[in-house]
Amino acid sequence: MEFKSLKNIETSFKQIRLFGIVFVVMCTLITGYAVWNSYTFAEAQRQKIYVLDGGKSLMLALSQDLTQNRPVEAREHVKRFHELFFYVVAG
Repeated sequence: MEFKSLKNIETSFKQIRLFGIVFVVMCTLITGYAVWNSYTFAEAQRQKIYVLDGGKSLMLALSQDLTQNRPVEAREHVKRFHELFFYVVAG
């Protein structure tokens, strides 16, 4: 009778260990997919340029050559930052 219960405990331990390993592998796969998908999404977002229209609306500027619009984008961001910064400080 004792040997049977020991055998039962041993098989239960093997099953728990197997389920634990499967769980860890599945968590690793899901985490890896989520990280890969987020980097892919971030890379796609870096290819877009957003332009402020007089500080009012945000428009997506589609361009074939992104480097030609970068200086304009940077200048508008700095201008908008100063407008908001000095509005908060002065207000």
